[in-house]
Amino acid sequence: MQNAAVQEFDARTQGRDSGLAGLLCGYRFWICEDPASFSAALAVRRDVYVGDFGYDVPVPDEYDARSWLLVAESAADGQIAGTMRITPRAFGPLEAEEYFRLPAALASGRCIEISRFAIRRSHRKTHTFLPIVSLGLFKLCYEFALAIGAECQVVCSKPERMWSYLSMGFRSTGITARYEKLNGVEHELLWHDFRQAGTILQGNPFRELFCALQFEEVALPAAPPPVGLVEELEPLRFAVGA
Repeated sequence: MQNAAVQEFDARTQGRDSGLAGLLCGYRFWICEDPASFSAALAVRRDVYVGDFGYDVPVPDEYDARSWLLVAESAADGQIAGTMRITPRAFGPLEAEEYFRLPAALASGRCIEISRFAIRRSHRKTHTFLPIVSLGLFKLCYEFALAIGAECQVVCSKPERMWSYLSMGFRSTGITARYEKLNGVEHELLWHDFRQAGTILQGNPFRELFCALQFEEVALPAAPPPVGLVEELEPLRFAVGA
């Protein structure tokens, strides 16, 4: 059975005028380009992962030193409402590789991992069933992944979150493992190829969001920012098309 949020999204995408143009109204979505914004995004993750969910994980961790952080900002007060991490495999193994051996098709230097998704409690529910902050971050992730030439995306999901990733076109590898650092909860390795989203999402209510619509609330940088903007470290440059 579809989740209520997916059902509402499906209903809103029927017909010629889907009414999705204002979907992300009230938020801005962007990528950290300086140490100050990077630190602010990390603070939100720390509040959510350590404060809300009680995970015993360092924030930042070793992967932040070679990752980008995506941000959802509340337009009302300028506060960060949520964040997501993108780690390119070009600079070393992904966090997922602590637990999974990547299938050969995914073990590429052009693979990116989506992880450390965190939304402040006050922004997890909006005026509709639709998870606006989540959708905006994934829209930004989609656009950025295409801009840097990523060939595939991987994400590790808890069983209760699987439906959300599958509804966006992620596909299961069938590989599972327990994440010791996240309280030993079982996760499944999923993958996507955003370059093929138009085909993968054919007949899917999310196709218009990811493949057709452009939102003024979603801002791509003029060039990929350095990865690893942790204040005490020297950031690394990612070469597009390398």
